[in-house]
Amino acid sequence: MLFGKKKSTGMDIKSLRALDGKAVKYVTERDSESYRELKVGEEGAINVSDTELTVVCTGVNAIRCSLSDVNAAELMNKSGITIKGTDLDSGTVRSVIAYYSDGSVSADRKR
Repeated sequence: MLFGKKKSTGMDIKSLRALDGKAVKYVTERDSESYRELKVGEEGAINVSDTELTVVCTGVNAIRCSLSDVNAAELMNKSGITIKGTDLDSGTVRSVIAYYSDGSVSADRKR
């Protein structure tokens, strides 16, 4: 390969494990027909076990992938992570973006 670049496989498993418990503000997925970003969930966390990476939002899996199958990379501005892999719940290949939370929690106030 003259002047070719080595294909990046994304984050390694050690880097993914460091994200375990990271708070997520919201998760989006691009609709392939309309090319619009669809909000999949909000207020959640990234969970990494020995075999799986799961993004859970308000008690529902936004995406659940095998660690051996997942391809993940942080956004350039470090505000989130792109996760691509076969979703173990739906059986389809999905690509989502999980935006990190700043750690604060908002509450609705009644006046």
